[in-house]
Amino acid sequence: MSEQRERRSPWWYRQRGTMFGVIYGLGFFFGYLTFGGAAPKPVLELWGDRAGIAIVWGAVACAFAAWLWRASGTALLHRDVVFARDVQRDRLIVAGVFRHVRNPLYLGNLFMALAIAVLAPPLGFAIITVGNVVFCAMLAAEESRLLAADYGPVYEAFRRAVPAFVPRLTPADVPGSVAARPDWGQGLLGEGFCLGLAVALVPLALEGAAGLPAFYVIWIASLVVWAAAGWLAGRRRTSGRAR
Repeated sequence: MSEQRERRSPWWYRQRGTMFGVIYGLGFFFGYLTFGGAAPKPVLELWGDRAGIAIVWGAVACAFAAWLWRASGTALLHRDVVFARDVQRDRLIVAGVFRHVRNPLYLGNLFMALAIAVLAPPLGFAIITVGNVVFCAMLAAEESRLLAADYGPVYEAFRRAVPAFVPRLTPADVPGSVAARPDWGQGLLGEGFCLGLAVALVPLALEGAAGLPAFYVIWIASLVVWAAAGWLAGRRRTSGRAR
């Protein structure tokens, strides 16, 4: 029991999904206040047609980047580890994308924050982006602290060789770490909500404010499909263990 308590992560780490939701919620809430409580104007009206279209296409690119970075990490760690409440320390993987950057999933979160924040007013954009940078840095530091305690010199070599958020161009080699084979099906599908966001933003980039209904339909539908797929995968794993 004492070992289990020792391995328990802080509450803000265990509730990181909720914390990210709070950051986005605060961004849009205070952004709305800058418009007297009314719904914010679409990005195209805020920045003008030409600049607005470029910004939304940039958001599409950021959402695709978020999907690829997060999928690259999830393919190696697997969904159970990525969405586990506590920091998972059963092995230190330095393979694939982890040979270029230590926190590919949080890097993906930063790209996703940029993609979503462009839909908020300027104050909301600042709250969302800064909030995500600070919170991702906190999460990465907590994982780094626990992994350093468990893996000592091997993790220190990993930390020295591989940057936390700015990817290195050439892959690093870290003796003593664990290699792994990626499961790309699990990675790409497990991070499908990022892809859904990228696809949902396309009508907004093509049609401006007229594309908002399509954006909401595609985005909500992608979240429902992603959640249902995760639930079914969990049921299959539970059934497999029961047998």
